[in-house]
Amino acid sequence: MTAVKGFTAVVCLLAATTLAAQTPTPTPKVVPLRPTPPQVAQTTEPVTAQVSADTDKDLNDPRALKLSLDDALQTSVKGNIGIQLERYSYLEAGESLRGTYGIFDWLATADVERQSSQSPTVSQFLATGSRATIANFGVQQLIPTGGTYQIGFNNSRGSQSGGGTIVNPAYRSSLGLGFNQPLMRNFGVDVTRRGITIARNTLGINREVFRGALMDTAVTTEQAYFDLVYARQFVDVVKEALFLARDQARITQIRIDVGASAPLDILQPRVQIATQEENLIVAVASVRDAEDRLRAVMHLDPAEWNRPIIPITPVGYAPIAVNQEAAVAQALQLRPELHELQLTTATRQVQYTYARNQVLPQLDLKLNYNAAGLAGRTQELDPVTNVPTGRFNTTGYSNALSQVFGNDFPSWTLGFNVGLPVPNHGPRAEAKRAELDVALAKTNEEQTRQNIAIEVRKTARDIDTTAREIGASRTAREAAEQNLEAERRRYENGMTTNFNVLQIQQQLSDARAREIQSLVAYNKSVAAYHRAVGDLLEVANIKIEEPKIEEPSTFRSFDRYNWLNYGSRVQPTTGETKQ
Repeated sequence: MTAVKGFTAVVCLLAATTLAAQTPTPTPKVVPLRPTPPQVAQTTEPVTAQVSADTDKDLNDPRALKLSLDDALQTSVKGNIGIQLERYSYLEAGESLRGTYGIFDWLATADVERQSSQSPTVSQFLATGSRATIANFGVQQLIPTGGTYQIGFNNSRGSQSGGGTIVNPAYRSSLGLGFNQPLMRNFGVDVTRRGITIARNTLGINREVFRGALMDTAVTTEQAYFDLVYARQFVDVVKEALFLARDQARITQIRIDVGASAPLDILQPRVQIATQEENLIVAVASVRDAEDRLRAVMHLDPAEWNRPIIPITPVGYAPIAVNQEAAVAQALQLRPELHELQLTTATRQVQYTYARNQVLPQLDLKLNYNAAGLAGRTQELDPVTNVPTGRFNTTGYSNALSQVFGNDFPSWTLGFNVGLPVPNHGPRAEAKRAELDVALAKTNEEQTRQNIAIEVRKTARDIDTTAREIGASRTAREAAEQNLEAERRRYENGMTTNFNVLQIQQQLSDARAREIQSLVAYNKSVAAYHRAVGDLLEVANIKIEEPKIEEPSTFRSFDRYNWLNYGSRVQPTTGETKQ
């Protein structure tokens, strides 16, 4: 009886062992095979407690630069080298504008001489020698109409030896006024001041270039900042993927230990672990690269480059409504590129006006008026014989001045200078070229308007597209989490393979990365939209510290008289130039 009981016990034990080996039922009550599935926004403890990266220590680094987006923008605008270069160009253009007013500077002249000469003569009536002291002073200036005036005050004291000189020594003095005004070629305030107008337009162009550089720097800074945000969050995604791969390897090893899986099944999780470890290395390197790009845009001090950067501005989703038509109209008002072309067109219009003026013949009005005076030691002449009596009358230099300012000896000249080039090929060809240049500038301006409209419409669509991608990627991530949950349950029940589980884990990691990427892309699209519209500086609260350029106020009163402008009667045509 005892033998029968022992045999029965052995048979039951063997049957139980065989049945246990053939039945794929796991033992989850003894060892938990999986943790709670991590959520996309939860990339910290306890999910990644078993996975670490080199970037983890940045959070506890006391030297870490915790940087907001606003701080990054302000630092970039103040320290960016490109902006500094444009600021210098703007200041240079301002000084060039001031320098063009030099055409209206007074030109003061002075001529002080002492002369002496001796020469043989062939007549007793010619002087054999002379001495003179000369002191002449003058001033001349260009006026906006293209005319010039001169004021000359001439003085001399001369003495002669021999000959029939009556006044010796003699004081000569004269005050002369001269005026020359072009009436056709070179007439007009706009023609004369063309250099000033062009310099003012150039200053405006540099101002717009400076503003464009600010906006480019701002949008580049935002892009670099968001890239760093993505790079750091992507490290957390890879850490989660590595954690899931290691956990899958742990589950697989337990199944191997209990005989529910073959020993070779551990190879696939190990491949996934190695792949994710490689991805983690690359992701950490991407963080350092993104930090360097942001440091370069911000132009940080070289001593600060070894400080890790922690972005603290969250990348969220704030929906905005975009009216494409209104946005295009706003862009055409604000975009600095269009303002640059408008100023370029204005400059070429000035050049065309001048070229048209040079086609005209020369007709200049000349006016001169002179008052003279003479004093010195004068011989008295016999009123009848006109022979010197040997007596002298002496008057001083003041007497000559009295004659000048008393207008005792006036003289004047009125005339015209005329010049007519025939057949005038050069100026005519230049006028035609300048007209074509104006038409070219206007065509470029129109093309830029079209390009701006296209750019604004594209950035508006990008906002809508990335906003939709956020919802789609979030749904995809949630579905991937649920799919992984279901697949791991199937794996625990022996209904699927390691390959499928790991593949779905990778799909979840990709979905999480795409969700973060869609949020970053949306914020980038918003920044690009405001750059396209031209209001990025206002939206980012960036104030332009524009250096003040003071223009001289020389001859400003001439600007109010339109009839003094030659260009008011000349307009370019798109067809043949009227000659």
